Amino acid sequence: MHFFFFFQSAFEGIINNWTPTFLTTEYVIPQKNALIALSISVVGMVIMRILLGSIFRNMRLSLIWMISFTALFFGLILLNQGAQFILFSIGLFLIGAGLAAGFPIMLGIVGQKFQELSGTAFSLAFTIALSGNMIINYAMGWIAHNYGIRHLITVGFVELLVMILLCFLIVKKLNQTKVSIA
Repeated sequence: MHFFFFFQSAFEGIINNWTPTFLTTEYVIPQKNALIALSISVVGMVIMRILLGSIFRNMRLSLIWMISFTALFFGLILLNQGAQFILFSIGLFLIGAGLAAGFPIMLGIVGQKFQELSGTAFSLAFTIALSGNMIINYAMGWIAHNYGIRHLITVGFVELLVMILLCFLIVKKLNQTKVSIA
């Protein structure tokens, strides 16, 4: 379960750290516009977290995950579609929205599953998350240097696939052990 945090934090990190370079290098847009577009991903995350805490509060977890992963998928597609500000801005909004559920939901599961050791479990989760952020960001730098920044999208899709697989395995295990995930 904790390794979901590894990839969640890494995904957030590569989007925050590499998107401006991706946009200015691949699409030759002004840095100002790249930074505005990056801020739009934060807006997507904030809006989705507000929705998760209000309107989506009683929604089935499987539906929230489906919405999140679908938003990430289409966000990556739009980010890769070209130099139109509106397209990559919508893509980044969707990526932010898609990443919004990861930490709150998984931390809720960790807190419920390890009630007596929640502080230790959270510390371990954040240690793994920060490790993933550093390792994948370093790997992205190596990939960008050796193969080009255009592979930000490739790394994003790999991250997405791994997160879907981990989420599926976590939910399956939790359902077997009868831990409430709703």
